[in-house]
Amino acid sequence: MRVKLYREHKYVSFALSELERLIAKTDFTDDTELTFIQSKWEQIKELQEGHALHEEQNFHTLLEMKGSKIHHEAHSDHEHLEQTLKNLQDLLDALKTSPNRIEAGYEFYLAYRKFVGENLLHLHEEETKLLPELQRLCTDDELRAIEHPIYEQMSAEDLRDMLQILFPHMNFSDKCAFLTDIKLAQPEKFLQLWDTAREFMSKEEMERIQTATSCC
Repeated sequence: MRVKLYREHKYVSFALSELERLIAKTDFTDDTELTFIQSKWEQIKELQEGHALHEEQNFHTLLEMKGSKIHHEAHSDHEHLEQTLKNLQDLLDALKTSPNRIEAGYEFYLAYRKFVGENLLHLHEEETKLLPELQRLCTDDELRAIEHPIYEQMSAEDLRDMLQILFPHMNFSDKCAFLTDIKLAQPEKFLQLWDTAREFMSKEEMERIQTATSCC
């Protein structure tokens, strides 16, 4: 099986949809509930900005180096994302002083739901167009090397925290791939990570990984 990027999209999709469900049932006349949504929104905004930057600096740069232009549409989506996030932030900022917070909250909900829908299409395009192109143009070692500098900067505790966030939204194949990549990039950190594996994996999964020839 070829190295597969974009596995973290499963978490991104979950996080955006989870906030959509929270916004849908928020009483925007309640300051406490509004403050809670503002806090959750800030997390999503940071997630989206960081995720897009990572793809631009690594995936798109690699495609550019290989002479491909297939990422141009995804790049345009990322530029559009910046404006969308700003528009959503403006709507949310205006909520607290709005004379009709119920209607203003509904407008924010509709705009956010539209953003979630557009983002799902963007994720689909990346995984069905950019990923096959990256796999066609690059070796597995080249694809794995994308994450190596990140794993080098992260401590074993950072890696554990990352997997605790990602793994509840992934299947066994995804988990195996993440752990394999970490082991290849940072063997010593992997050993430290494996000592705490029970914090982000089930006993059955750990046993499967220990016996899987294509994994750890």
